[in-house]
Amino acid sequence: MRSIFLGVALLVTVVVADSAHADAKKQYRFVGVHPIAKSQGGGMCYIEGPHVHVYAADKVQYRDHDGSAYFVGDPVAYGYEGPRYQYKGHHPIHVEAVVGGSPDVEYCYLDGPHYHYFVPPEGPEFKVVGDTYFYVTAEPPAAYVEARPAYIGINAMYRPLVYARPVVTVEAPVGWIGAGVVVGGPGVVVAPPAAVVTTPGVRVGAEVAIPVPSVHVDVGIGGGVIVRDRGPRYYKHKKFKRGRH
Repeated sequence: MRSIFLGVALLVTVVVADSAHADAKKQYRFVGVHPIAKSQGGGMCYIEGPHVHVYAADKVQYRDHDGSAYFVGDPVAYGYEGPRYQYKGHHPIHVEAVVGGSPDVEYCYLDGPHYHYFVPPEGPEFKVVGDTYFYVTAEPPAAYVEARPAYIGINAMYRPLVYARPVVTVEAPVGWIGAGVVVGGPGVVVAPPAAVVTTPGVRVGAEVAIPVPSVHVDVGIGGGVIVRDRGPRYYKHKKFKRGRH
């Protein structure tokens, strides 16, 4: 009986050890510059091409691009030291123009001023004012509106981060997506009568609780306000070379 018990214990030990070894070898695919997980020391990974790490990407700051995780957040928040470009409000990212691969348009849902390590495409889609890039559109694309609920939470992740954020004092150009106010169902965009929303207790770019039953005010498109009743373009990509991680 003693020998049987020892045999079973040894078998369990081997199985657990093999399982832990297999987990340690598990790899996850990434592409482009991105933050390194805190569990692995933090900082930035500057590898621009496809590569692997032993940790998974989160589902808010990353998008799937040809089977690899692509970072769409602000790299400066994690210690990025390469070239940076200022944006304000939500905007599209043509991922294939930055890292290659199949055509893939994703959206950045960071409210207000933020950085990316690439410049947007030339053309009418973006306008630059005072070194800041603004996304202008007559109507938000359906893909942007549909994906917004899943990714708008990225702003909550960045609020506690302390870093040198860009300061934008210039006036946004006509047609900037952040000047719209979304009211009611998805895709309904109404231009505000003035640059400032004058509803008492409500300001653009902040979550505000209004003391009215069953009504919720949330951040709108690129920093606007949402009121709910509860009841082929190319980027000029300037590469930055750095040692591999």
